Amino acid sequence: MLWKLARKELLFDRMMSCCQIAAIACILAPLLLLFSLRHGILQEMELRLKNDPQVLSLSLDTSYRLDDTFFKNLQALPEVGYVIPEITALNALVDLKFPGTVERVSVMATSKGDPIVVGSGISLHDDRDTLQNNECYITEQLAKEHNIAAGNKVTMVVTRVKQGVRQVARVPLKVQGIVLQRFVNDDFLLVNPQVVRALDDYRNGYEPEIFSDGSNVPTGPRYYAKFRLYATDLDSVIPLFYFLANQHFNVRSKVQEIENLQAIDRVLNFVFGVVAVVSIVGGAIALGGLMLSSLKSKKRNLVLLRLMGQPNGNTYRLVILESCIIAVLGFVLALVLYYLGSLVFNLYFKQLMMDAVISDLLWWHIAIFLLVTVAIAVLIALWATKFVMLKAHIADVLREA
Repeated sequence: MLWKLARKELLFDRMMSCCQIAAIACILAPLLLLFSLRHGILQEMELRLKNDPQVLSLSLDTSYRLDDTFFKNLQALPEVGYVIPEITALNALVDLKFPGTVERVSVMATSKGDPIVVGSGISLHDDRDTLQNNECYITEQLAKEHNIAAGNKVTMVVTRVKQGVRQVARVPLKVQGIVLQRFVNDDFLLVNPQVVRALDDYRNGYEPEIFSDGSNVPTGPRYYAKFRLYATDLDSVIPLFYFLANQHFNVRSKVQEIENLQAIDRVLNFVFGVVAVVSIVGGAIALGGLMLSSLKSKKRNLVLLRLMGQPNGNTYRLVILESCIIAVLGFVLALVLYYLGSLVFNLYFKQLMMDAVISDLLWWHIAIFLLVTVAIAVLIALWATKFVMLKAHIADVLREA
């Protein structure tokens, strides 16, 4: 019965009902758009940073003397997602022979879970997760320049001078995948760690099996010059950077970009918070005024219901039901306006930001906005009913009529 009464009363005073619905929509639509822009911009920036392994990367600018214990302790840190040792830059330089030409490149070690390999969408056949000694990955630029594809073969040529004699070792390699250029700063040849260690030993005068006859290999502890390190996520980069910096390592990272994102997040949260508070307070005052006007116009009807014996509880429920209907209809209209505005924003920025979704809301964002809208409408209805309607004397209202 209350539902039927509320519906008929809203339809009877449809002009006032439409004004309240429009007022709610005009308050909510800009807030929805503003929050969607805040969420969409930050989400797009964070997504691009997360999908770029170089943002999670930390590397050393200078060479150090790092042993296996250092790497074991480093790998145990929860902030470390992937780490692999590197040899000195001079020992890592090799000549890579392509059909008809030779190019000097640097060699990097790679193993299971390497972010630049995973990010490039490379997967080995035969359910393997590591390269064999006669396999490699090359960077995209090298592949394009020399017309190389996965499955082709190249030759790694390593030279050294030992006891005044120039020696050359040649190792044929099968290309198993192409690493995207945006994940690396230069042209690289990626091989498994065993090949890199053998290369370092060969350059240091030993006779490792891969590059020589295996007659003389180092037996003592092994030391590395650098590492290639990736944090587990964006939040881990900054603490990991300061952990290494406090140990007096000269670290290069994208900390500045991540801190800029966090600063933008704080600024946008503050701006949205201020605008939201001002809009909600102003909207609540406007909605309260409209509701009071609406209740005053219905005062005689509500008083007659009380005169006919309707308890105060039913009066509360009737006014709250009407407020909820108006709040929901106003929210639906605001949602339609938001989707139209969001469509305009996304179409406009589609070309400028490479198909980025600049205005976006998740379902739970919309649910929270709806709940807050209904809650405010209910509170205003309760206040208006308690302090305006139920305090009015029946005789005074009937006399005014």
